[in-house]
Amino acid sequence: MDRRINHTLLKASGIVALVMIGAALICGIFELTVLGMKNSLDYLGAGKRWSADGTRYAVIGMYAEENAGISADQAETWARSVDSALLEASVTPNEGARSWAWTYGCDAVLPVSGTKATVNAETLAVSGDFFVFHQLAFKYGSGFLNDNSNPMGVVLDRDLAWRVYGAENIVGMTVTIGSEEYTIVGITDRESSSGAYKKAYGDTPRMYMSYRGYQKISGGAGNISFFEAALPNSVRGFAMNIFSGRIHVNEDSSSTIEATDRFSLKKRFDNMKELAYAWVSINKIEFPYWENEARVCDYRAAVMMLFEVAFAAVAGSSLILSFILLRASGWTLIGTLKQAWTKAADERARRKREKPPKAPKVRKKRGKEEKPAERENAPENGERPTPRKDDGETPPPSEDEFIIDKSEKEV
Repeated sequence: MDRRINHTLLKASGIVALVMIGAALICGIFELTVLGMKNSLDYLGAGKRWSADGTRYAVIGMYAEENAGISADQAETWARSVDSALLEASVTPNEGARSWAWTYGCDAVLPVSGTKATVNAETLAVSGDFFVFHQLAFKYGSGFLNDNSNPMGVVLDRDLAWRVYGAENIVGMTVTIGSEEYTIVGITDRESSSGAYKKAYGDTPRMYMSYRGYQKISGGAGNISFFEAALPNSVRGFAMNIFSGRIHVNEDSSSTIEATDRFSLKKRFDNMKELAYAWVSINKIEFPYWENEARVCDYRAAVMMLFEVAFAAVAGSSLILSFILLRASGWTLIGTLKQAWTKAADERARRKREKPPKAPKVRKKRGKEEKPAERENAPENGERPTPRKDDGETPPPSEDEFIIDKSEKEV
């Protein structure tokens, strides 16, 4: 009876262990999904692209309301202040290089005119290292340099190119914005086919232009809506301390996010706890499309984290229950190994007993083998018999035959 109970407990322990493995696998699938979402956000890799020696970087972004009153001069002042902070912290770049990357810009809706039509386009006026952070999917041409070499260069997406010119490869042609002409230096395609990207990017055609070029048609005005930086972060929290210590913005009208840390376990767990309030917004920040895409991924990762916590609890409780049942069944690894060894020894002994005896080996004599007839006529004393000649002649008569024949002649 006890043996039957032990067997049932052992079987139950195995079933619970399978449940634990299944729950752990589901958690692993969620983690791989989150990793895929992280890799799909290209701007998170700006630090790796900027680093020349493998130094760890953090990507941090500040996003502000349109009426926050941040000017381009203020953004340039922030950049110089961060330079000073890095030098004070003994972070010195190589000669002729910079130790960090940064970009800022604003968004606007501008009328863009070509030979075919005039179209209102969502426009990003950017400065600094924008194309280091956001490697657009260029189909033709490339990005513009944020210097005085070509302040009138613009980049159009395929949709806008078709609408204003009726063609895609229009690099080198010009478009009119306001009273100014701008040279098209690149045509981009959509960067991703994910649902989050499509929703964030929208259906409105887009254009990118330098902030200097934008100032020519805006009268020098333009409220900065984002400032992004890729800062060295060899010690955790170092980059965020530099950024928040030098870039002062009203917290009620802005949001600062360390993008490279947004998919960490701690951050996802914090977002999970705030899921009930995810759709509550108390500010008027209009995030750029790449940050909106990232925020959608944040929400999905928080939901997955909720399920991960549940399945991790199932896996943990299953592990404990399986161990308890295993102990109650009396099963031990050493006992199982001993039993297997004894069984193997008994099997070897049984095979040895059932194995038939070997037949004695017959040793063959060297030399010519005797023919069967010769063996039958061989004398018992071991003398070799006189071989018979089979040459066709009549053998000579024996002595008895000779005497009889002689007597018959005499008669």
